[in-house]
Amino acid sequence: MIAISDTSPLILLDKAGYLWILGKLFEKVKIPPSVDREWLRPGGYIMPDWLLVENLSTETAADAEKLYQEIDKGEAEAISLCRSLRADVLLIDDLKARRYAKAMGLTITGTTGLLIAAKQRMLIPEIKPILNILRKHKFYLSSEVYDKALTIVNEN
Repeated sequence: MIAISDTSPLILLDKAGYLWILGKLFEKVKIPPSVDREWLRPGGYIMPDWLLVENLSTETAADAEKLYQEIDKGEAEAISLCRSLRADVLLIDDLKARRYAKAMGLTITGTTGLLIAAKQRMLIPEIKPILNILRKHKFYLSSEVYDKALTIVNEN
């Protein structure tokens, strides 16, 4: 399974120490160049072999450019790359960008969905402590979504 990621799932999972779950959930995770630039990885970070920067074709870049006025550049490039590669899923958290991606028929999931999938595959024992860490890192998660996620994985 191939995923395309926007910046926020990478940053959030990395800050919480759970970036590795992406390598267990997906065969490859590809990111466009702007996401690579937005995801500031201090200390000479070495990318894992399952994570790849994918350059945009001229057509894909033109497609992304149409979205720049509506959403962030990284989100626009991620959506366009997902469309052009016909990837299995787009990893994205921003609500406005998620709406655009859904309207284009893309399959999406966010950081919370990734944690749910990791728990369901028994890669992690609980999601509640991770969600709490993410909230401390300014990840906006409504109480409704938080409670629903915990219900899905029987942690309520």
